[in-house]
Amino acid sequence: MSFLSPDTPLAQALRELLPADAAWPESAEVRLELLPSSRQVVRFSAAGGEVAAVGKFFSGYPPATEPDRSLDREFHNYLWAEALGLTQGAGLIPRLLGRHPQTRLGLVLAAVPGPDLDQVQARACRHGDHEQLRRRLEQLAELLAVFHARLPGEQPSSPEPALGYFDKLQRQLQDLGLLSAAEAQVFQEERAAWAARLPLLPDRPVLVHGDATPTNFLFPDGRAVALDLERLRLGDRLWDLSWVAGELKHAWGLRTGNLEGAEPAIGHFFATYFRALPAEAPLKRRIFALNPFYMALAELRIARNGYLPWEHRRALVAEAGRCLAGGRSLVL
Repeated sequence: MSFLSPDTPLAQALRELLPADAAWPESAEVRLELLPSSRQVVRFSAAGGEVAAVGKFFSGYPPATEPDRSLDREFHNYLWAEALGLTQGAGLIPRLLGRHPQTRLGLVLAAVPGPDLDQVQARACRHGDHEQLRRRLEQLAELLAVFHARLPGEQPSSPEPALGYFDKLQRQLQDLGLLSAAEAQVFQEERAAWAARLPLLPDRPVLVHGDATPTNFLFPDGRAVALDLERLRLGDRLWDLSWVAGELKHAWGLRTGNLEGAEPAIGHFFATYFRALPAEAPLKRRIFALNPFYMALAELRIARNGYLPWEHRRALVAEAGRCLAGGRSLVL
C-alpha cells in the first residue's frame, strides 16, 4: 500500500476522470493498492475512504508493445460494450471512466465490490458451500446469455480459430514436456477427427467475452459483472461456455484431487444458460456435441501454467484427451 500526494499529475488526472458524485475530497491523499495482474493494475481510493476506481497502466504511449496494444484494444472494447447497452441498468460490465495516456493511465473503471468466481469455487471445494456456487453460476450463465444474444452474426461461425488454437497449445505443451511424442500423435489424430466433425454443427457467431476465467467475473449485489474485455469479439459461444466448464474441472481437480467432482456444477451452469436464452433443441444439441472439444482447449490452456503442480497439469492434459475421445462418441 502506498499513497499519492493530491497535487501530483496522476492524482489530478484521477479527479478529472471520476464522476461528479464520487466521494473524493480534493485535498485527500490517494491510496494506491497494487492488484495481482500480468500488467500494472492499481486500485485507487481517497485515503480512509471507500474504493473509487481501478486503473490499468501503459508501459509506454503510444502503444508499441503487445501488452500495451492489448490495453488499447480493451479501452475501445469497453466503449463498444457501452454502445451495445451492456452498462444499462445495474450494468453487466464496470463503468468506464476514461483514460489519461499522459500519466500512462490506459484505462480507468469504476471499482466493483464483491467476490470473484475463483473465491466462490474455493469455498465450494474446501468448505462445501455448493449453494453459493450454484447461485453465482446461475448469475454468470444469465450474464453470458445476454452477451450472446446482443449481436448475432449473419454468417456461420468458423471452426478454424479453435483448430488453430489447438495446434498452438499442442506445440506449447510439447515444448514444456507435458506431451510425449506418442501422446502428441494421438492428439493429432483427434484433431483430424474433430476438424471433420466441427463444421457439421454450425452456429452464428455471437458477442463473446473471450476470456471467461474465474477472476474475470465479480458478484456484487446479487448480479454478475464481467471484467477484462480485451478479447471481446464476435465468435463461437463455446469460447465462453466451455471455458467456464474447463475452469470448474480445474478448480475441483486442483483443490480436491477429483476432477469429476465438478460435474454437478457444470451441469447446473449449462441448464441455467439454456433457460436464460431460451435455447432451442438444435442449439442444445450443438453445445452438448461440441463442448468436449472446446472444453479440452480450456484444460490444455490451463495446463500450460508453470505455477501449478506438475501432476495436476498432467491430469488436465489426460482429461483433455478423454474429452476429445469421449466427445466423438456423442451422437450428432
